[in-house]
Amino acid sequence: MSNKTKLVMICGFALTTLLATQQTVKADTATDQQVETVATTNSNNDTEAVLQATTDAEPAANAKTDSATTTNANTQATDASAQNTQSSVTPIKNGTVTTNKVTYLVDKNGNAIRNRALMANTDWYTDKQLSLGVQKYDRVSTNEYANSNDVSLKFGQGEKGSIRVTNNGAKQYTRGLADYSSTGANNLSADSLWKYNRKDELNGVTYYQIANNVWVNSNDATTAPAYQNPSGWLQIHDTQIKQSGTPGYSLYNGVEGIKTWLVRRYFGYSNAHTIYDGNVSNSVRGVQQKVGLPVTGIVDLATWKAMGFSEQSWYDIDSYVAPLQTNATSTRSDHIEAMINQAYKYMGQPWISGAGSMPGYGVDCSGLVTQALYASGIDSAPISNIQHAQPGHEWNSRDYWADGRIPQVSYANRQRGDLIFFADPSTGVVWHVGILLDPNTMIESWPYAVQVHSIYSSRGTIVGVKRVFA
Repeated sequence: MSNKTKLVMICGFALTTLLATQQTVKADTATDQQVETVATTNSNNDTEAVLQATTDAEPAANAKTDSATTTNANTQATDASAQNTQSSVTPIKNGTVTTNKVTYLVDKNGNAIRNRALMANTDWYTDKQLSLGVQKYDRVSTNEYANSNDVSLKFGQGEKGSIRVTNNGAKQYTRGLADYSSTGANNLSADSLWKYNRKDELNGVTYYQIANNVWVNSNDATTAPAYQNPSGWLQIHDTQIKQSGTPGYSLYNGVEGIKTWLVRRYFGYSNAHTIYDGNVSNSVRGVQQKVGLPVTGIVDLATWKAMGFSEQSWYDIDSYVAPLQTNATSTRSDHIEAMINQAYKYMGQPWISGAGSMPGYGVDCSGLVTQALYASGIDSAPISNIQHAQPGHEWNSRDYWADGRIPQVSYANRQRGDLIFFADPSTGVVWHVGILLDPNTMIESWPYAVQVHSIYSSRGTIVGVKRVFA
């Protein structure tokens, strides 16, 4: 071991009948260099280390020793020196061992260490493997070794993610104690995607474990997606987008969306414009008075259920985020097609102001865009489906038009996947947005349904085109 090398290791806990006193261990290394060893363990978790005290055992005054426990320790820790076997030491790089059970220790000569052991299911750094004949031991402290049969050896650190193979394919490696070597298997296909559960850094190269001791490295694979928007644009996610709002919001004056649409329909009101207004509030008070609820005119969960709607729908309607249809291998074209594919799932559904939920219900123009973006990997928060239903956010088409993360492009350069915006001819204020299928056709939600139409179908004044994917 180099004089600059520092072990980060520890001894375990004392036998239960012995007095434990916390200490820092110092002992001779292979080079006779005195080093300080520090304790770190990780119980059942590769990524979170916690401090574990070293214990030294001295019999307490008048204490009784459990001879059965001592005998057990002596039996399980092999005294290899009596076997007159050949010994050798092999370096381990970036190693960790996890104890499978209470694990007793030996010294570098194979002599049993009788006053301590390692707790079951704990992790310990290791840097050397000792061979005494056919038996192997992994070093867990300066001169203390655990029987390799009692521990599981791992490399690097636990980390979960996805790795994308680059253009030339990826060579597969197996991990030895000190280095990697080729498995001899065929290269993994270019642009394939693999989940990994461990990451290791060795000789300036990052390795990712994709199967039991099968690794690929950063020369052949990357965690970066195949396609990403430039900085300053809406960024693309390669994992399922999570709801940014809080599902289960109450209904009061000014709220729109699916739940308001259902309540208006319950009382027989028109949904030509879906808004919670004074008429709805008065009708809700009547229901609340009839069933003995506080008469507020606001639909909370209790009132919702009293009207015959389910508690599950109260949350599900709000929480819906379109399933992601892309991943880290997706191209720009893949993202555009995912967006359009999601929009088509709403075809024929009714236009509902402020709505942006699941395809089983209707949706308005900007709600359609929001869910289409979710499916393509774009989270446009703070513009969201829940925010869209709240008072003052009916016109999310205006919010998208004002959002600098979606740059405007030349109208003459418009193309499939761009957003096209329209304004009220009398005021010039944006009031509608559609998704271009080609330069002259769009999918949109316009009273009274989600439909495909020409961009010249009297939707108002065309004010411009914006591009979601660079």
